[in-house]
Amino acid sequence: MAFDWRDKQVLVTGCQGLIGAPLCKALLDRGAAVTGYDINLRGLLNDYGVDRRVRLVKDTILSQSRLNGALTGQDIIFHLAAISGVEQSRNSGVNAFEINVRGTWLVLQEALSIGKAKAVVMASSNHIYGLQEHHPVPETAGFNQLDTYSATKTMCDYAGRAYAHNYGLPVGIVRNTNCFSPYDPHADHIVPGTILSLLKGEQPVIKSRGLTKKSYLYVDDVVDAYLLVAEYMASGGAKGQAFNVTDEPISVKDLVTTIMRVMGIIKEPTILGQANDQADENLDSTLIRQTLGWRPRHSLQEALLLTVEGFRKRHGMVGTRA
Repeated sequence: MAFDWRDKQVLVTGCQGLIGAPLCKALLDRGAAVTGYDINLRGLLNDYGVDRRVRLVKDTILSQSRLNGALTGQDIIFHLAAISGVEQSRNSGVNAFEINVRGTWLVLQEALSIGKAKAVVMASSNHIYGLQEHHPVPETAGFNQLDTYSATKTMCDYAGRAYAHNYGLPVGIVRNTNCFSPYDPHADHIVPGTILSLLKGEQPVIKSRGLTKKSYLYVDDVVDAYLLVAEYMASGGAKGQAFNVTDEPISVKDLVTTIMRVMGIIKEPTILGQANDQADENLDSTLIRQTLGWRPRHSLQEALLLTVEGFRKRHGMVGTRA
């Protein structure tokens, strides 16, 4: 029997973000009553046309009293609020540790104290695994990545599983790969950055050598995973279970080439060759596929086409062939 979201009280922290906003829309479409928690009054909720349908609490995730009020009465909690970028976290280490680590602890502790939630679904990260000897990498692998963002997410991941193990909090953890959308606000990320460069008639820029291989998913497919993990937890699933959410990896160079082909604009990329500490990523998503039946609904090319069309509409550009 399908999970019934109707009339469920659901809180989404980081509701204005890349994943949070479409997650709110998906929940509303399923009949849930959604409260959003974000430090920003405006964001992607407006782009998805649901800003007036979400009860928005504007505050920092570090405000324990406001957080307690928002969490009270919630059946299901999605915790996505974070300093999310690798470079942004490195450049603002204090904020990254405060918001990502302490903010996550506050969510977990307040949810435990209130004691009503049937599921607390946390955003971890694909970045935490780092360099691995064996591929594909399962959820049981060690965490080897030490950039600031990955370090904070490692701490959050452990905290969520510790609260499940020690206190019985129904925590589910999503370790999703890189994702993108037609409303992607991260112009410094490879997919939106490449699309914007090409729409402006500029050469796309690859900061690294472009050889690193990672997976990239359309945001709606990632949202599907979050919903399935919440349904699993609320239906009595294993507390503290983590799930890799990923697809086949592709190199940065090949990804940029694919974007150019989708757009019909071919330009030689500028390759800066900057050193970075991001390793190849080839995660094993067997667990979520077999346990929850998750599959991406969009191929990479389909997802990129939808994203390009969205960027063209938003920016009033049609691009030029070169």
